[in-house]
Amino acid sequence: MDIVLAAQRAVLDEYLRNGRVMGDEGLVRREFRFFRVVCDSVSRVILSFKLDEVKVGRARLVSGFFAIMSCGVGFDALEALRVYGLRDEQEKYFMMMKDQMVADRQRVWSLEGKVGWLFVLFVSLVVGSYVRFIWKSTCLSKLFGSSLEVLDEMRSVRCIEHPGWGELVTPFVGLQVDVCKAFGFEIPKGCAPDLALVQKPKRKRGRPSKKTTQSL
Repeated sequence: MDIVLAAQRAVLDEYLRNGRVMGDEGLVRREFRFFRVVCDSVSRVILSFKLDEVKVGRARLVSGFFAIMSCGVGFDALEALRVYGLRDEQEKYFMMMKDQMVADRQRVWSLEGKVGWLFVLFVSLVVGSYVRFIWKSTCLSKLFGSSLEVLDEMRSVRCIEHPGWGELVTPFVGLQVDVCKAFGFEIPKGCAPDLALVQKPKRKRGRPSKKTTQSL
């Protein structure tokens, strides 16, 4: 009801400021049914308008209602409705924290531990949201059913440190190459799959030919 009244009042204010010509009486009553609009009988220019409290009260009784309870905020009805509309997105992030990041319980025993735990959770939420964004906005959405499957695909990649050999990264195979392309990651040197097929020369059947000697 507040949205409808605000929209009709804004249109009537514009008509009154600019001296706009109104339509016939029936059209005015249909479009601005919650206001008493006074127009010039000859030129049909709007002269004034006033809210009809009786019609508004009758409409509120038969239109149903829902209530938004808030505490400590100074929102009007429209702002509260806009903020309340974000509840679905917020619940998805809470579900991601409880499910994917196993943050349903805060296993901390001090204030410093709680602050550190919340910081790690915040960083994890940023990284998880970025992975979900790349998964939804690229070709990965056709290759994987969810962002968790993307992480599971890359879980087998290992970096092995050896005292004699140094660092050794396991090869990137299959869909792991597509994941790196989607995120813009450069595959380490020597870890990319070798797609070039090198054909060895075929040996002829039979005994090999003898070497020819030249006489001086």
